[in-house]
Amino acid sequence: MFRMMRRGDRAIDVADAEALLRSQDYGILSVLGDNGYPYGVPVNYVYDDGRIYFHSTSAESHKLDAVRKNEKVCFSVVGRHQVVPDKLTTSFSSVVVFGRARVLTSREESKEALRLLLTKLSPDMVKDVEKIYKAQEDKVVIVEIATEHISGKVSG
Repeated sequence: MFRMMRRGDRAIDVADAEALLRSQDYGILSVLGDNGYPYGVPVNYVYDDGRIYFHSTSAESHKLDAVRKNEKVCFSVVGRHQVVPDKLTTSFSSVVVFGRARVLTSREESKEALRLLLTKLSPDMVKDVEKIYKAQEDKVVIVEIATEHISGKVSG
């Protein structure tokens, strides 16, 4: 169903790709946006047990509208990267995830995803997850991407 990586000699296994996903702070969410145009937007995220979670502070955002119209998304992360001018190349590590996104509607799921996000991005605030959730409940929307295919690549 998903294409094979053209440069298979640079592929990393799924466990290494997942480790790279866990190690980074932001990735690029790509969706089918308005008028059939692709839309890629950077988001902070957390990866946990085959799922990617990110939040939006507006229920009317471009990314959320796109997810509601078409659940199929792509998410990419670049780890280390360095241009190597004398070789006309770039040394890098990256991961591409294909999956299906959904806006979380359950309070319990949303709170747990918020706890995961805080643990990764603001660890000092995890103890206040209940208070933060209550204060932001009407403003913050959390999206889950269930991964269907993960591929990782290293170069150099």
